[in-house]
Amino acid sequence: MKNMNFQVNLQGVIDLLSNHLYSDPGVFVRELLQNGVDAVTARRRLGHAFDETVKVEVFSSYTLAFSDNGCGLTESEIEQFLARIGSSTKREQQDTADDFIGQFGVGLLSCFVVSEEIAMITRSALEGDALEWRGKPDGTYTIKKLQHEVPIGTTVYLKAKPDYEDYFEYYQTSELLEKYGQFLPIPIMLIEDKYERTINVPTPPWLMDKEEAIAYVERETYSKPMDIIPLSSVIGGVSGIAHILPYAVSLQDEKRHRVHLKNMLLSDKMNNILPAWAFFVNGILNTDSLRPTASREAFQENDLFFAVRDELGECIKRYLMELSERDPELFQRIIRVHYASIKAMAVEDDELYALFIRHLSFETSYGDMRMADILRDHRMILVAVSLDEFRQVARVAKAQELMVVNGGYVHDLDLVRNVTAVEDDVSVDILSILEFANRFEELGYEEKLAVQPFLDQSDELLEPFQCRTLVRWFEPADIPVLYNTDREANFFKLAEASEQEANPLFAEVVRVIKEGLYEGPYARLCYNYNNPMVRKAIESRDPELQRASIELFYTQALLLGNHVMGAEELRMMNAALLRFMNRGFGGEAEAGL
Repeated sequence: MKNMNFQVNLQGVIDLLSNHLYSDPGVFVRELLQNGVDAVTARRRLGHAFDETVKVEVFSSYTLAFSDNGCGLTESEIEQFLARIGSSTKREQQDTADDFIGQFGVGLLSCFVVSEEIAMITRSALEGDALEWRGKPDGTYTIKKLQHEVPIGTTVYLKAKPDYEDYFEYYQTSELLEKYGQFLPIPIMLIEDKYERTINVPTPPWLMDKEEAIAYVERETYSKPMDIIPLSSVIGGVSGIAHILPYAVSLQDEKRHRVHLKNMLLSDKMNNILPAWAFFVNGILNTDSLRPTASREAFQENDLFFAVRDELGECIKRYLMELSERDPELFQRIIRVHYASIKAMAVEDDELYALFIRHLSFETSYGDMRMADILRDHRMILVAVSLDEFRQVARVAKAQELMVVNGGYVHDLDLVRNVTAVEDDVSVDILSILEFANRFEELGYEEKLAVQPFLDQSDELLEPFQCRTLVRWFEPADIPVLYNTDREANFFKLAEASEQEANPLFAEVVRVIKEGLYEGPYARLCYNYNNPMVRKAIESRDPELQRASIELFYTQALLLGNHVMGAEELRMMNAALLRFMNRGFGGEAEAGL
């Protein structure tokens, strides 16, 4: 068996880097910064005393020079590390040298995305020879010894290739250096002609106090955060802040957490370093221990990563719990701004549920109320599963002193049902809308006998509309009838209409579904014996007047409940109105009016 080596197409690798691995060609600035900082770190570990610095010089010919006074490279190191894709000067030390940033040794290749050639002048801190290395995208390179003296360190020269000149302009270079390196502990200098300035800022956000952090976020985002949450993870070596957004955000909005690895920006739009429920904050974090991916724009999602994310989530929870007691006013403002988001995360997390549930507001038969106020005044809660069902009973429920909560909005049903987990001696039941009228006061024996003929006629008239009737006492008295239906009854009613209007084949299909899946659910029409007009209709001895009254009561209940009326129901309503109008006009004529 003969051992063979892979033949690497360097141009193909460069294309892979530019089009797939890195999200922006400007990442070459980060890679060269990283190499410079790591070289300075390596020289420091040798015990040398020197003024640590990384310098970036901009030239008018679209040329950049990245210089550091770090450890430099020997000729054997150049052969070992620059001529072998995937090698790294830190490979053997990466598990112990926690102050190194790089790991994969492909960073220098990112320069070929923006330049046709890389020229490097280097002198090792261990040997005296100055060397020049030149590499091209086709995989060829040259090394030669220089006769003149150069200082210890490394300088990389790049000249822009066509269409990439913008990345070599002073302001673009400055922006990229600030983006990636402003928090690095080693001075980063930007030079053009004789003008020189320091890129670094004195204190990164994760080391600022609250007021400084708020001011920093406001400068960066042009909006003042509601508050700052300190973040830390011992196991991941993470320090950071989470700033609470001053505006509502959606679950679907892209998360833009800024994450640094050993003070070098890794990504300014990482979406998974904080728990998914924490979408009301943006994080700014720095870590010493999490391992980056090959692109160094995200972290490897291993056990350590998930443990760190959970620990950061606990920081946010603890802050919110403390804030609810320390600053209730701010706590309430946060809830008002991020109400929808907080409801969503309370459903997913028991601790957050216990923290927030009493502060959340719900639509009830008594109006909008906080759960704390609901629980203070009511120990029995009924929850309607849909907005339609809630609207059918809301006004009547209040008159009966029943607490009915609308569970038809997103998450509200689950939030209300789980109240029993955090509150003792409270019951929460799903409202059975078709049985709701059974809660009203029943008639006496004599009254039942008196109303039975009216109910028989009402059931007969409304049978085609899948509706049955009953009579009860209830408040308020100005509501003559209460129509209750649920989804199942509505479906059955729709199926009845479809069966009548469809062609024979489709009508047979509807009939089979209707008879096979359902036992004929009926809506309920409850007459209010407390209403004078209902009393008069029941006591009337005129069958035609009673019929018209029943038809108007039924159709009026549909209108008041915002229920869709079919063609036959519209015809019924119009016919009943005409009968009443004819009787009225006839009565006026008989009176000589």
